[in-house]
Amino acid sequence: MEGTSVHRLLALISLLSCSTNQAGLTVSPSRSQFFEGDSVSLSCEEDNSSAGWTVRRNTTRRLSECKDGWGEPDGLTCKMTYMETDDTGVYWCESREGAASSSIQLNVSSKIRLWS
Repeated sequence: MEGTSVHRLLALISLLSCSTNQAGLTVSPSRSQFFEGDSVSLSCEEDNSSAGWTVRRNTTRRLSECKDGWGEPDGLTCKMTYMETDDTGVYWCESREGAASSSIQLNVSSKIRLWS
């Protein structure tokens, strides 16, 4: 009986010490405030390439991922070449299994035009 308890304890410790698939969202240039016409690259920096991470966002328009027309997917990176005010929203990385990275709020403002 005592041996079985030790095996269960070792199995529990093993499960708790296993690292889970994690990713972090990297924004380049590294800022959260953008203007119309700016470009940005959003990358999922991951510790396990088999997890299938993708960049997702939630804006006032909808919840979607990079390949849904607002960016150009390139591996683990989503490139937005011309940002618009409608691109303001929350961005994060998500795996095929549903795990998510921490998120970041990106704000896109209109360019101020000064008339002389």
